[in-house]
Amino acid sequence: MRWRNIAFMTVALVFILLSPAASQQWVDIKDTKELRALHSNKTFRYTYFQLPFVEHFRADGKGIYISAQQRASITWEVKGDQVCVSYPDQTMCWDYQRSNKNPNEYVRRCPSNAWMAVVTVEDGIPEF
Repeated sequence: MRWRNIAFMTVALVFILLSPAASQQWVDIKDTKELRALHSNKTFRYTYFQLPFVEHFRADGKGIYISAQQRASITWEVKGDQVCVSYPDQTMCWDYQRSNKNPNEYVRRCPSNAWMAVVTVEDGIPEF
């Protein structure tokens, strides 16, 4: 009985120690090439306060932002380990993490205002 308890506790301890590393769902993206590839000719979709938003990013650093009936031109560029997007009223620089479980799912955070969104990234953009 004693060996059985020790074996059970050992397995439980190993599981507890290894599970945070194994369950790491999000991986930081810091590489400038990967950040450029993430935005070049890509479409981002996300919701904010239950409203759908779409952003289309061209490889040349230009794009378009769409929400409900609003459409606005935007620009983007990689600055260090962030991507800065200039919207009509402000520029926001984003940190990114990619999902290990869903290849088209990313989290982006703006450290200056703590805004965060889970975005779905799709290849391709419409003509604009």
